[in-house]
Amino acid sequence: MHSGETRNQVARRLQLSPKLLERWRGEWRARGEAAFPGQGHRQEGSLASDEARIGELERKIGQLTVENDFLKKALAHFREHHRPAVVSGGAACTDKSKPPRKPEGK
Repeated sequence: MHSGETRNQVARRLQLSPKLLERWRGEWRARGEAAFPGQGHRQEGSLASDEARIGELERKIGQLTVENDFLKKALAHFREHHRPAVVSGGAACTDKSKPPRKPEGK
């Protein structure tokens, strides 16, 4: 792109998405050579950190699955055993919050 080609021309020539090319360009501008370390090979220790991250994400998925199951059961329980507080809209709630009416004629 420094030679005058547009982003779309370069993306077409390299068979890349223009958005991906722009993202890479932004990373290069922000971090320079540090944005793309290595020569197409994994860095040392990268495999171990990837496996640790995968383990962490798998634990998180398990935790979220347990939470979702709990919430589904709780929702089913409340649907079966508790009537909704509001049946027909806002009037049911607002009527409860108004002060009691005085009988007419007094």
